[in-house]
Amino acid sequence: MRKHRMLPLCALLGVLFAGLLPKLDAQEEAQESADLVFLIDGSENVGAANFPRVRDLAMKVIEGLDVGRDTIRVAVALYSADPEVQFFLNTYENKAAVLDAVKTIQFTGSKEANLGAALEKVAESLLSPPSGGRAEEGVPQALVVISAGPSNDDFSAGDRALKAANVITFGVVVGGMATAELETIATDKSFVLSAPDFRAVASMGDQLLPYVNGVTQGTIVVQNEFTEALEVGKRDIIFLIDSTMGATTINSLREFIKRFVDTMPIGPDQVQVGVAQFSNAARLEIDLNAYGSKEDLNAALGRLKPRPGQVVNIGVALDFVRTNMLRADKGSRIQQGVPQLVLLMTSKKSSDSVGQAAEALQRMGVLTLAAGSKTADEQELKQIAFDESLVFMLNDFRILLRNPGMIVSLLSTLSGVVVTEGPTEPVVEITTVQTQRVVRDIVFMVDGSSYIGGANLPYVRDFIVGVVNLLDVRPDRVRIGLMQFAENPKIEFYLNTHNTKQDVLAKVGQLRLMGGSALNTGAAMDYALTNMFQASTGSRQRQGVQQVLLLITGGPSQDEVKKIADKVAVAGVLTFTVSAGQADEAYLKTVAFVPNLAYHESRFSSLPSVVEQIMTPLITVVGDTDISVTDIEITKEPAVVRGERDVAFLIDGSDNVRADFPYIRDFIIKVIEPLDIGQDRVRISVVQHSERPAPNFYLNTYKNKAEVLRAVNDLRLAGGRNLNTGMALKFMKDTILSPVHGSRAAQNVPQFLIVLTAGKSKDSVKESAGALKTNGVVPFAVGVKDADPKQIEAISHNPSFAFNVKEFSQLNMVQQRLNSYVSLPKEELKVILDQASVHAISVHTDAVKRDIVFLLDGSDGTRSGFPAVRDFIQSIVGKLSVEENRDRVSVVQYADKPEAHFYLNSHKTKDAIINAVSKMRHKGGRSLNTGAALQFVRHRVFTASSGSRRLEGVPQILILLTSKKSRDDVKGPAVALKDLEIVSLGVGVGDANVRELEIISFQPGFTYQVTEFSELPTIQPQLVATLKRLSKDTEESVAPVTPGIPDLVGKNFSLDLSMLNPRYIPYSLSLEQC
Repeated sequence: MRKHRMLPLCALLGVLFAGLLPKLDAQEEAQESADLVFLIDGSENVGAANFPRVRDLAMKVIEGLDVGRDTIRVAVALYSADPEVQFFLNTYENKAAVLDAVKTIQFTGSKEANLGAALEKVAESLLSPPSGGRAEEGVPQALVVISAGPSNDDFSAGDRALKAANVITFGVVVGGMATAELETIATDKSFVLSAPDFRAVASMGDQLLPYVNGVTQGTIVVQNEFTEALEVGKRDIIFLIDSTMGATTINSLREFIKRFVDTMPIGPDQVQVGVAQFSNAARLEIDLNAYGSKEDLNAALGRLKPRPGQVVNIGVALDFVRTNMLRADKGSRIQQGVPQLVLLMTSKKSSDSVGQAAEALQRMGVLTLAAGSKTADEQELKQIAFDESLVFMLNDFRILLRNPGMIVSLLSTLSGVVVTEGPTEPVVEITTVQTQRVVRDIVFMVDGSSYIGGANLPYVRDFIVGVVNLLDVRPDRVRIGLMQFAENPKIEFYLNTHNTKQDVLAKVGQLRLMGGSALNTGAAMDYALTNMFQASTGSRQRQGVQQVLLLITGGPSQDEVKKIADKVAVAGVLTFTVSAGQADEAYLKTVAFVPNLAYHESRFSSLPSVVEQIMTPLITVVGDTDISVTDIEITKEPAVVRGERDVAFLIDGSDNVRADFPYIRDFIIKVIEPLDIGQDRVRISVVQHSERPAPNFYLNTYKNKAEVLRAVNDLRLAGGRNLNTGMALKFMKDTILSPVHGSRAAQNVPQFLIVLTAGKSKDSVKESAGALKTNGVVPFAVGVKDADPKQIEAISHNPSFAFNVKEFSQLNMVQQRLNSYVSLPKEELKVILDQASVHAISVHTDAVKRDIVFLLDGSDGTRSGFPAVRDFIQSIVGKLSVEENRDRVSVVQYADKPEAHFYLNSHKTKDAIINAVSKMRHKGGRSLNTGAALQFVRHRVFTASSGSRRLEGVPQILILLTSKKSRDDVKGPAVALKDLEIVSLGVGVGDANVRELEIISFQPGFTYQVTEFSELPTIQPQLVATLKRLSKDTEESVAPVTPGIPDLVGKNFSLDLSMLNPRYIPYSLSLEQC
């Protein structure tokens, strides 16, 4: 269609410059905080002889700063051929510790000085939140580069990244060879100081310190000037923001809009501003007529928060703006000829079609601008924008704070011809999602008591309206019913009362609470089952339509709910719970069909945000496992699903399925078709089994979807008379889902197993299935024809993940359900994985009591690797059954002296321990006294007063992680631990002494070694497997070995060598009691 001509109203306005200005008058309450990074030339440009002088310069500056966790944080890195981080912003919390660490920094030495790589390291890692960076909290960030020669690599990318992140950069150059480079890199040329030679470097501290203090006190700031727009005419401007971009980006965009507002003449007769956010659905934040002054509007913008989400539907969002915001009652002055502008900002390609929605806005004469970053599709944005010249592709949206000029100018000056079509003016707010065809009967059951009350009713209504807006409400698609309850239930309308979305929303808008001080939730659910889910009141359960009960409550029930919830589930109704306030979150998880269908917010005002979280499961999850073929189309083929996951198929390859094998091939193809297959995304493996397993291809065999589909199409039946599914499940765990064959479990990539069988297994499946679940694998089981339903259920993660059909022709129904699970966003996958772990622990014999102590090398040599150590501990704890009466965990760090972070009785939940580990700081220290540390854990940690249950017979386990040889003797303390039957496992990194580890370890096979801290995840599965086998029985059967000391005399020795790492078994022993 023809684009409309743009008519400028005034000269380009916006940014005049983007620079750095010192503030002449400091704020009354100076912000005495900053994140400061020293990046020091460690190449031969400096040399070993001169390096102490450069190091002293950093120390002199640090001595003049108020260093602390909540004031100035300091990090140091050297650069030569590669950047080397000496310590992070969150490594040390006081000045003395920082100065001690700087004193110990040694010259690295290299002919190359790759400053570019180092700048990128600073921008990507050193200033990030995991490293202690506080940019998201508004804390200024500064970098001091000390250089003695030109860079050997291109530094432009790192320089751009730092400037985009508003990092204030200073430079100290020794000699004159690097002056031009540092003047380019520095935020301002005046921020580069020069020393003629290394003897003069120390004196530079007095010159540099005022600059750094200027940053911390707020007297030096990055000043990105928006100039006042003097002659901006009337206009309505809507900012449409992709809410999935994360807190950092959203906060930056919020600041950009606030600064823009400060330049505009805001008012009902001048410039009006509206804001909406979107992911899969859109959410109104600010209407055009909501605020009539800059002050009120900026206050509202200050309350703007990121919203969770994984995919974006830009088409839905554009329609939302057109139908819900460009209306006279919402402040739009389109009918008065006032220019209407929409600025779309997104970092993703849309999952829905944008063409029709964009054209609808263009026909109204709306001037749409589109800005994209990261994976946004430029061609798609050109389709959306009013004109291709109104499309902006940015590396990072934060650059708008630095260079907002062009976009601000266009928002201030663009004008367009308003054409024939006016805005859609529906009576109610309606948004239709056209990407899914959903058939469901949904009953909302609302707590009408004083637990919600009139003050919170609007939030409940907004939540219901948000859900209904995203559904296709009509008699042959989605039907809606509504009831409320307190002591007694009350029906508002049945499933067959209203046939249109408008009617449903109008009735919801009229909802008034019935009142009451007590809740009988169980009685209300029973009433809903017998009155709402009936054919006479509109239920289509007999036609195979999924029945859904959505409970919304704000308080505890005084009657029994769980038994009624089970009754509702048995009747085929899927229960979701949405709660806030005084509702019992834990109890409601037992009321929901499965725990991850229970949603809780602490405040009622947050309920509308639950809409985005609940929609995918609300329209995809099914509540029964007894499938019959119906003529109802549940969903269209889903869009390509992105995200890392490993998906393995274990299929029946026996002679029994020969005639039906094409159905199995087709089933696999339909499950994997929506997945984004690739070695760095979704990996696929297929294995057949009968008497024994026969792999067709592994997770790392094929690199793309075309190759996988070709391989599946070429599958031929393996053949065999009987099924040994238990053996095959063990094969999947030990072989297919192992790192050597492509599994990425060690990198926390979700692991899925889909088992399909048409007969009963000759061997037991329970133990093998339990072992899979213990390892975090989520199994689904599909039974066809003669499959044993009990075995299918035993294999699956939970009964909801077990499917049984009578014929292979019905597999298409199962495929749709599997897609909904395998395609879940990562946050929801994490919930399922957590459930899998809990489920496995509750049923598997590995769930035994253990007291586990981590003893960590905290010497200076482990400083850069300490974040990896923290991650390693968290990953192990994540696999344990942490409770007061199950597994207990303690962490001790040592160098010259040991120090306990927490004891065995300090924390009683897994989340508490993981949180405590995340807050650990590196101890530091030059020497390593491992022997003293072993004595410390024996006398201070493995004691009853510290939570040890050794006297109760609970296995005692010590995991030692060290990076170098101990300065003191370890043999005596190691023997003393073994005498107490404390099982020690040794993990060596880098220069750790293998002989010393074997002396300390309970057995030589209980040692593990990696060359780098980054390789720790590779040994995590082996270590966790050993921990799970160390029950009381195995401990009693494994005798300690100390090389050179005959501890085995007089003891039974019976060791299952399969539990040891074969690389560390130097010989085999067989001893009888003497």
